[in-house]
Amino acid sequence: MKLSASATIVSSTWAIRRLNTADIGPDWLDGFQRRQDVTLVYRGAPGDRRIATEPFIDDWSADERRALCRELAAMAEAGRVWAAMEGENLAGFAAVSPEPLGPDGEYRQLKELQVDARWRGRGLGRELMAACVAGGRAMGARKLYISSHSAIETVSFYERSGCVPARWLHAPQVELEPFDWQMEYDLER
Repeated sequence: MKLSASATIVSSTWAIRRLNTADIGPDWLDGFQRRQDVTLVYRGAPGDRRIATEPFIDDWSADERRALCRELAAMAEAGRVWAAMEGENLAGFAAVSPEPLGPDGEYRQLKELQVDARWRGRGLGRELMAACVAGGRAMGARKLYISSHSAIETVSFYERSGCVPARWLHAPQVELEPFDWQMEYDLER
């Protein structure tokens, strides 16, 4: 699917549109169901990937939601932030940071791609990924850098979307999230 970086995508159940700073208030994520029950995760290096059983529940606290709203609002001006709305309800969102990364500045980081638990498995993630791809290209990037949650479902989503193990590692991100699976998406393909 190809679309412009500022396009609104409308399906029969949701609409995806690019946001600006004013669209994202401190309580924007209050009703969003982030919860993910994780059982299996990937561990090891890409060439030596293994599945480990490490059950936990991944969710955001109220403080984490507020901090993420502040980060997304700040990013909305220079970067790209999209919301997928089902009526008045936030069904998913995604964000690409405007800061160039990598040895030649060829990367932009996919900072968020989240689908509300009630909407997972319906193709919304693919549409949000398409918006991120278009947005990264519009910012002049050649690749998206993704620090993926290591849950096998999450890594599998990115692999099905065309992502591969990252050839370059963003050291601050690896330090921040040492268990994440570092991936990239080639925007020139």
